[in-house]
Amino acid sequence: MTASPQIPIIIPSAGRADAVLTRIAGAILYVPESEAEAYAQHNPGVHIEAHPDDAHRNLAAKRQAILDRWGSVFMADDDIAFVSRLYLPGNNREQHLAPDEVHDLIQSTAHAAQQAGCHLYGFSNHPNAKHYYPHRPIQLTLYINASAFGIHQGGQLYFTERTTAAESHWVNLLNARLNRKAWSDTRFCFAQAPGSTFFRPGGQTAHRTLATELADTIFLRRMFGQAVQAKRARGDAAKAHPYQRSISTPL
Repeated sequence: MTASPQIPIIIPSAGRADAVLTRIAGAILYVPESEAEAYAQHNPGVHIEAHPDDAHRNLAAKRQAILDRWGSVFMADDDIAFVSRLYLPGNNREQHLAPDEVHDLIQSTAHAAQQAGCHLYGFSNHPNAKHYYPHRPIQLTLYINASAFGIHQGGQLYFTERTTAAESHWVNLLNARLNRKAWSDTRFCFAQAPGSTFFRPGGQTAHRTLATELADTIFLRRMFGQAVQAKRARGDAAKAHPYQRSISTPL
C-alpha cells in the first residue's frame, strides 16, 4: 500500500520569537525575514521559513500565501499550549500529546478527512471533556477553529485580506457555502493559552482593534447574510468586546 503524502505543518508567527508555545514535530515556523534569526535562536531544531517583512498585509494574506506555496496544508497558531485527549477519564489537561504524537495525529486526520471528501478539517474547540460526546467522535458540521486546522486543495477555499482578524469565520462560512461539510475529530483539542487571542503581545494583537473588529463583522455579514450574528453574552461568559460575532450555518 502506498503511504499517504505528508501534509506540511506551518506555524505562522510574528513578534513572538521567544514566546512560541506550539510544539509539533516537523513543523515549520513561517516568520518575517527581519525576525528569522531571533526565531532560530529561541527555537533550536525548528525549521524556519522567512518571508519579506512587507509581503503580507495581515494574517489572512499570510494564510493565503501559505496555501499558495504549500497547497494542501495544516496551520497551527504559535500559542497552542497543549494538545489533549478528551476521550480519556480523569483530568484531560494532564493527558498531553508529545510533539511527535501531535504530528502523527495531524497526518492521520488529514488522510481521514481527505477520504471522506472534506476540504476543511480540525479538532474540538473545547478543552473541557464535558463537551465531548463519545457516540459522536467525528462530526461534519462543527465550526473549525483556525488556531489549528487543515485545508485540502480542490475545495475552492481561500483567504481574503479584506478581513483583519476574522479569517477563521471566513473560511468556515466559505466552506459551508461551497463544500457543505468539514471534518472535526472531537476526541482531541488544540488548546490555546488563556487570553492569547486578545491580550498576548505579538501576533494579531498588534493589528486587531475595535474598528477592525467592527469592519470584519460588517464585511462578513455583507458576504454571508444572516449566518453572521452579533455574539450574545451567555451566563458568566462576557463578551471580550461589543463587536464580537458568531456564525450559524444551515448545516
